[in-house]
Amino acid sequence: MATGVLAPATAKALRPEEVLVVTNANARGSEKLGKYYCLARNILPKRMVALKTTAGAIASRREYNDNIRDPLREFLTRNKLKGQIKCIVLMWGVPVRVLGTKMTKEQQELISTYKSVRTRLHGRLAVNAELIKTIGRDFPVQRTKTLRPVGALFAPRAAERLDNPPAFAKLKRTFDSELKKKHTEVKKLTDRKKRRIALRQIASLQLDTYGASRWLKKTPDESIVSGTEKDQIKREKTADNAELARLKASDETPKTARRITELLVRTRGISNAYSHCDKRIKAVNTDVEDASVDSELALLWEQGNHSLRNWRPNPMNWRVANATKRPRNTPAEIIMTARIDGPSAADALRIIKDSIETEKVGLKGKFYIDAGGKYPPYDKHLKILAKIVKKHTKIPVVLDTKKALFARGKCPDAALYVGWYSLRKYIPAFKWSRGAVAWHIASFEAHHLRTPTVNEWCVKMLQNGVAATVGAVNEPYLHAFPLPEDFFSLLLTGNFTLAECYWRTIPSVSWRITFIADPLYNPFKLHPQFSMYALPAALTGRAVKSKTK
Repeated sequence: MATGVLAPATAKALRPEEVLVVTNANARGSEKLGKYYCLARNILPKRMVALKTTAGAIASRREYNDNIRDPLREFLTRNKLKGQIKCIVLMWGVPVRVLGTKMTKEQQELISTYKSVRTRLHGRLAVNAELIKTIGRDFPVQRTKTLRPVGALFAPRAAERLDNPPAFAKLKRTFDSELKKKHTEVKKLTDRKKRRIALRQIASLQLDTYGASRWLKKTPDESIVSGTEKDQIKREKTADNAELARLKASDETPKTARRITELLVRTRGISNAYSHCDKRIKAVNTDVEDASVDSELALLWEQGNHSLRNWRPNPMNWRVANATKRPRNTPAEIIMTARIDGPSAADALRIIKDSIETEKVGLKGKFYIDAGGKYPPYDKHLKILAKIVKKHTKIPVVLDTKKALFARGKCPDAALYVGWYSLRKYIPAFKWSRGAVAWHIASFEAHHLRTPTVNEWCVKMLQNGVAATVGAVNEPYLHAFPLPEDFFSLLLTGNFTLAECYWRTIPSVSWRITFIADPLYNPFKLHPQFSMYALPAALTGRAVKSKTK
């Protein structure tokens, strides 16, 4: 056996001719900025396109489709640039955030129906939680020979509908706990007639609260519930499930929504029906959908109008790309994107100038890492990053593990920074080095990117000298950010542009994170800090030939 190994290699670095510059003809200063960037980065004029879209920071879904996405598709197709363009950079003036499709009247009616049904289910569980307390104390003459309706097995007005019941989850826990107690109490009843009444009441509440499917798995013995009754409930369950399948395959209307929920209560219980209402409210309500324009634009070639409600796995992320099985809903292809943006056109212009000038001399300064965040388990990633930088580079590292953030004025010569969690409260702790790369892990820090007066981290960092950052235009959830040990490790090798570092490590596309940077910026190109061979081969894109005979 002989072993042959190819020399490790990375994919070709992003080149200027692979970048498309996108400006907004309706935003004063956007085209001028785009032309400056093209000249500064040796990008040919034919690699720049001026859109005519809203000059505001927010675009409707229709505005995005008609005046951003579709014109870019047409431009790239007409000029035979599909496949040649690897990255789209949006200049200041192009909208930052895209909203979901505006709700129709029918959607509004559906949501109203589900909310109304959900409220009734909440009240129904509250009544059951009150009824169960009377079991073993009151022994009324039952007004039904079956287990339905529940109220007919209890004394009239044994429980009133509560105006302000406890939270649904709390009610559910209370009911489950009380049910266990009642089983124990009822077993101690010596009067056979009273015990049978109590056990029938328990069986009825279980059927109503948990549904036929669960109830049939553990039914009372035939001295309490006859075989005939059990058979009847089985038949009802079969018929209900068949009707459920038919209704779910039909158009969703307020009428079918109410019937489906009713059948879910009968077959699977109140909790399942309540959860169904919650899920449908969220699914129908497109008013809460949004994404950053650059993240959504990564799906430029995907057809149709997909929902903006949830993120999509990023197929360029090294962990996704090398997974044994790709996550569900992973796009077949994406295109890298970035934006050169900020509160003003002047901030965007400075990003370009600082990035180019820093590349000539290299980024110099300290690396500040704040690991005293909101969720302690995440701090391990920041500590891993600090360990990597200390072990492999000569960059001074300042690691803070206290809950308090870096204090005002305590971070001079800040070349790199990552930390958390001060929501929309930028702390002027830093004196930024020219060309600094920094991001703060928190929600909404780019929500008002074009508003100079807000105190969000992205806005203030850009105003105070940062050249590249990552931020959220809405609540993104913690998992949406690149893992810091992945992103910064790649950056420090000097082998990758910022666009490549970002897109190899950002977990999601069509989501709420925006990437603000010159995509061609490589601050360690001339002065690499450590070898990429110290990183996982999959992260850097190294190819290693397997053993051969």
